[in-house]
Amino acid sequence: MPKKEVKVKCYVDSCQYWEQNNLCAADTIEVDNQQVNLDMEIGTLGEGYGEAETSKATYCRTFKPKNA
Repeated sequence: MPKKEVKVKCYVDSCQYWEQNNLCAADTIEVDNQQVNLDMEIGTLGEGYGEAETSKATYCRTFKPKNA
């Protein structure tokens, strides 16, 4: 069976893997529950314990700044 091409939409244009039409060009994508860490600006405090229930309780570990 041929492998189906998967397209992932991403609106974070500051990421190295962002391409036109809001597509992610990374070979693989890793998304995790948001970890509460006071040094990070991701999401809001109070979420990130246990399973994610909203999109803002997750984050993309694949993100790499364009200028890195």
